[in-house]
Amino acid sequence: MFYVADRTEMQEIDRLTIEEKGVPGILLMERAAITVLEEINSRLKSINADRKLKCLVVVEGGNNGGDGLALARLLYQQGDIVHVCYINGISRVSDSFSYQLEIAKKIGIQVTDHIIDSDYDVVVDGIFGVGLKRDVAGIWRETIETMNGLGGFKVAIDTPSGVDASTGQIMGCAFKAGMTVTFGLNKRGLIFYPGCEISGEVVVRDIGFAQAEVDRVHPVAYSYNRDDLCMLPGRSDSSNKGTYGKLAVIAGSRDMSGAMTFAAEAAYRMGTGLVKIYTHIDNKEIAGVRIPEAVLMCYSNKDEAEQCARDAMEWSDAILIGPGIGKGDAARSMVEYIMCEAVQTVIADADALNIISEKPDILGRHRGPVIVTPHIGEMSRLTGVAIPDIKKNILEVCKDFSMEYNVVSALKDARTCVSDGRDVYINTSGNNGMSTAGAGDVLAGIIAGLVCTGLGAYEAAKLGVYIHGLAGDMAAEHRGRNAMIARDIVSAISEVIKGAEHDGQQ
Repeated sequence: MFYVADRTEMQEIDRLTIEEKGVPGILLMERAAITVLEEINSRLKSINADRKLKCLVVVEGGNNGGDGLALARLLYQQGDIVHVCYINGISRVSDSFSYQLEIAKKIGIQVTDHIIDSDYDVVVDGIFGVGLKRDVAGIWRETIETMNGLGGFKVAIDTPSGVDASTGQIMGCAFKAGMTVTFGLNKRGLIFYPGCEISGEVVVRDIGFAQAEVDRVHPVAYSYNRDDLCMLPGRSDSSNKGTYGKLAVIAGSRDMSGAMTFAAEAAYRMGTGLVKIYTHIDNKEIAGVRIPEAVLMCYSNKDEAEQCARDAMEWSDAILIGPGIGKGDAARSMVEYIMCEAVQTVIADADALNIISEKPDILGRHRGPVIVTPHIGEMSRLTGVAIPDIKKNILEVCKDFSMEYNVVSALKDARTCVSDGRDVYINTSGNNGMSTAGAGDVLAGIIAGLVCTGLGAYEAAKLGVYIHGLAGDMAAEHRGRNAMIARDIVSAISEVIKGAEHDGQQ
């Protein structure tokens, strides 16, 4: 697990390290410059260490510019040709910047107020960094657009200028980097779209921020890596199928059989002991063929559907409801009954969420843990917030919704967020090949399976989203992003789990 900071959190960590731990800001600046130099050299001088680079470093008068000036000095001292463009568009400059500028001029680095050439091996952005709060305009926009038009290896210091470090939104225009070297912690704006698209390769380097101060600030957001697969529940040699839970899957309607099979098989692949599918009678034959491991109970009318809902509550340890059930009377009756009466964990997905959006008080009446898995459109219907506004601030929307209804929310997008209303997990696994029918049903089944095998609602949702993305990445590797389908993601789940077992993470 690794923290992901926003602008305010990172600035507070920086302040505490300097003011309370006594680490001089100029020392952090030097360390930052050294890390960027190392990353440039490892990419451009790994074969020929004597290669002389022609470098442009563009700076403004803040501490990000000070980092840039320190880097320019280090490049110059190792024999590279260095030109510094100091935009000089702000009236107040930091003391550290002034100090670095004086040194740069004294040792003979060329400093001008404009870009004097168009042929560089390296173009470095040291203009704004994480502190930017307003749209880029005027001379700064002109300079960034000129930089974007240059050739060479593009490097951003900490955050590409013009990217909101907290949201990833583009503030007017932004520097398009081939690599961003960011310090201490990764930043939200380098993970969320569209910021991540123009950040290039993101390298997180330690420059000496005190871990105690990071823990004290305790950033709201974090992400997982493969080490976190250790949270997968283990299996006992003396266990039986009852040990790993009973999952009720209320899914599928007339002409919508795929959703139930995707969800049920995904749950089984996650280790669930027994799955019972509750579905429309029209799906009886295909369920028996597609997933013979599952028990089946069918309905043909509203009364029978209500009986299915009662049976599901009495029989199961967890309930997944929604994939492909439609919005008819039978579906509405089952959703309202389960959401208001169930005491076991309920995973509400797809059509269940659309039904809830028309009667949101249902969600506020839940008795047991609830996980909701909306995509952006479904969240828009649930909240009344426009889709573009959700996409601009997906993390806060997810967190606020979870807090309002006391649920766990997995808000699905290119960067899915999961929240319990207090902190937020940002998912970084997965790929665009997962934009395919049925992928959401697979995710719901994965999460439900983790609940059945012993994880709490929040942990199951976070780990489920991460595993879903890893399975999608494996499916893309095998099939290609254009050709992969939901069944490929289901098939790849076993590879993820097997890999975790092999690595000793389970």
